[in-house]
Amino acid sequence: MKNLSKEELLSRMEAINRSNAIIYFDLNGFILGVNSIFLETMGYKDGEHEKVIGKHHSIFVSPKYVKSDDYIKFWETLRAGKFFEGEFERVKVDGNLIYLQATYNPILNEDGEVTKIMKIASDVSTTVIAKNEIGAVSKSNAIIYFDCDGYILGANSIFLKAMGFEDDDESKIIGKHHSIFVSYEYSKSEEYKDFWKKLSNGKFFEGEYERRKVDGTPIYLKATYNPILSNDGTCKKVMKIATDISETVVSKNKINELSKSLQIELDNSNKLKDAIEIEKNAALNDLDATLKKSQSELIKVIVKSALFVIMSVGFITTIMYSFAILSNKDTQIIGSTWSNMFSVLLTNAFSIVGTIMGIKYATQEDKK
Repeated sequence: MKNLSKEELLSRMEAINRSNAIIYFDLNGFILGVNSIFLETMGYKDGEHEKVIGKHHSIFVSPKYVKSDDYIKFWETLRAGKFFEGEFERVKVDGNLIYLQATYNPILNEDGEVTKIMKIASDVSTTVIAKNEIGAVSKSNAIIYFDCDGYILGANSIFLKAMGFEDDDESKIIGKHHSIFVSYEYSKSEEYKDFWKKLSNGKFFEGEYERRKVDGTPIYLKATYNPILSNDGTCKKVMKIATDISETVVSKNKINELSKSLQIELDNSNKLKDAIEIEKNAALNDLDATLKKSQSELIKVIVKSALFVIMSVGFITTIMYSFAILSNKDTQIIGSTWSNMFSVLLTNAFSIVGTIMGIKYATQEDKK
């Protein structure tokens, strides 16, 4: 750098100033100058230099950090001529956080003395926030990385445990293909080949997946396959974020099986009920026919008995009347006897009719 001409140094500084956020501090941290990129990065408008010049660097950090020993040591180290580089959390003018990839560069004079501090920075908030979010997700989810052809790049301990490995067994799977986690039949299918083809083309997948643990037992994962693309849209790698839902899926499958069994039993019960209904109707029909037959037979017996009684009375009366004529007996006695017999016959006739009506009524009541 010492061999560079003044013009070359100014040219390089101008190039840096056009593409980076730059700010200058004195040795105590007070702001000496700032470019427009830095102002915009920190939420100021272009041209608002006066709002920051002369103020302390502490306006860009949290009050808690300002009061800390680390912050004091930070400036002591810079005054001693030490260089700082890293990611720094800072506070914008509106109070929102911003993350800067920055270097704090002590600037020395010809005598080697520190005269001021130049900070060159770029906003990496998107990257840092994404990294922090992934870190948070990684603490509670199984995460594994693949290249775009499906070969394993790395995995966290949660994923290793879920698949039956030990915490430190990452080296046992790195370099192997994702197919070690699926059935042999599925790994040879066109569907599986198409799955990785679509991932390599940037397609996102989300769903429930059946996979195989290291011992071959099935595991069910709710997962997302996230292609990570470069600026030109090509696949760089695939990140899979998953949670083990085996208990839920197994329980759901058991409930489905039970529901199917219950439905079968219900169908069988309905069939049995229908069969019983048919048998019952047949039995009632048979009983009705039997009752009708029995009723008819009974009436026939009663009628036959009635006719027998009538014929018997008539026969006996005729014999008695004939005997009276032949023996010259008083026919008045025969008439009286015939009258009595007719009375008995009439009474029996009404009794027979009443019996028949009673049988019909009783039969109707039994049906009801």
